[in-house]
Amino acid sequence: MTEVAPVGRRERNKQQTRDRSLVAARELLATRGTDATVEEIAERAEVSRATFFKYFPSKDDLVTALYAELMSVFGRVVDSMLRRPVSTHDRVVGVFIDFAQSSLADPDYMRVVTGEIERLATASEGLGERSHLFTAQVRRLIEPGLEQGDVRTDHPVEFLAQMVAAIYLSTMRYWRIDPDLDITETFERAGRYAAESIVPR
Repeated sequence: MTEVAPVGRRERNKQQTRDRSLVAARELLATRGTDATVEEIAERAEVSRATFFKYFPSKDDLVTALYAELMSVFGRVVDSMLRRPVSTHDRVVGVFIDFAQSSLADPDYMRVVTGEIERLATASEGLGERSHLFTAQVRRLIEPGLEQGDVRTDHPVEFLAQMVAAIYLSTMRYWRIDPDLDITETFERAGRYAAESIVPR
């Protein structure tokens, strides 16, 4: 059995500094939106500007780190859905509902960070890579349905995952630009629509 080496104090301190910086970024993006500067974030995190830039050389690097956080959370949601003895339809609806519930807890932050992620993706060469990462998680969610017999087989599973991902991201965009949109109702309906599109005909 391989023993995991204990994390040294220096590594712990580095991780804590990085975590504090991300927490500060989330708080300031929620209250000040894109007007929040890296200087303000560093001050909120109680780290020097120079130290902050060691971890995040630019605001885009910070957004990339926040995206990685969201993807990690989404991956855990997919894991949770896969452990449930339910249909693929219900799993797909479940991830849509989860986004709505999570966003209701901190809507200002979620609007800003998803907007920044989209801005960064479309302004750089990272769009394909980010889309692939998200689609891969959606594929992981629906692929077991092939064995369960509750996912259609007249289209490749990769295509089905792309379509479900597109509905998810489009619904997120509509919610972001329309503050009056009922996120709970809209995401549940979008989730049902996405789920119904992949069941056998």
